Amino acid sequence: MPWQVFALICVITVSIGNLLERVLMREEESDVVGYAIIFQYFLGAMALIFALAFHRFSFPLELVFSLRFMITALLWATWTVFTFRAAKTIGAGELTILSTVSTITTVTLGVFMLHETFIFKTGIGVLLIILSIVIVSTEKLSFSSKEGVFFALLASVIGGVAVVNDSIILKNYEAFSYTAIMSFMPGIILTILFPQRLKRIVTRKFVKVLPLMGMFCFFYTVQAIAFYLAFEYGATTSHLSPVVKSSVILTILLAALFLHERSHLARKLIAAGITLIGVLLIG
Repeated sequence: MPWQVFALICVITVSIGNLLERVLMREEESDVVGYAIIFQYFLGAMALIFALAFHRFSFPLELVFSLRFMITALLWATWTVFTFRAAKTIGAGELTILSTVSTITTVTLGVFMLHETFIFKTGIGVLLIILSIVIVSTEKLSFSSKEGVFFALLASVIGGVAVVNDSIILKNYEAFSYTAIMSFMPGIILTILFPQRLKRIVTRKFVKVLPLMGMFCFFYTVQAIAFYLAFEYGATTSHLSPVVKSSVILTILLAALFLHERSHLARKLIAAGITLIGVLLIG
């Protein structure tokens, strides 16, 4: 099966997941770090169920992969913490724009470290996707918090490095198993770093939103497995990362359709068209 099919599944499911996340945060004002810990455990449990159901689960036995697993888990845990830290002081639009640095990081490392082929057409496609994200995220920008900008940029670079490390592991390991293990490990690390956050979040209000949290985690589980399967089926980091980043545009369009977030709709549709051209050039 072409890797583009898994990339498309990834874009659609992560967009739906982002939409459910918005609804979830509307329903319950709570500790975002606590939510992140719960999310990681739910994600790991669902990924494990998928792996067992398809008879695809196996432990990484070689020490070199175990060490690389730990490095990647630390990278993703750090990415989560820095992203939350940035979100406290800068707006969603600023954070979205700065997150595109992860795509640039991934593409650059893919070319220079993994010796991936990067042609001019692909470069134009990446720039168009980044341009579309900037177009739809330029409301009320100030970048006034130097601390927020610093943590957002740092999170983007770390996320880009983590994706490259993921692709290296998946050259010799199986996607279903990797998704399950790599979901649990950041949750464990965050629990160790923030032991009190898990206790705070377990409230009656949280129990009421568990079904919504379950749906949210289900779609993210599917997108995570699809993302890693795309690597298994031949995707390169310089192609897959920018294509998946286009989910930002689909999320915005879905929010306009289902959550009635329709301000500047013409600009959003223009950005969607630019994104489509960029994806076609890359794929």
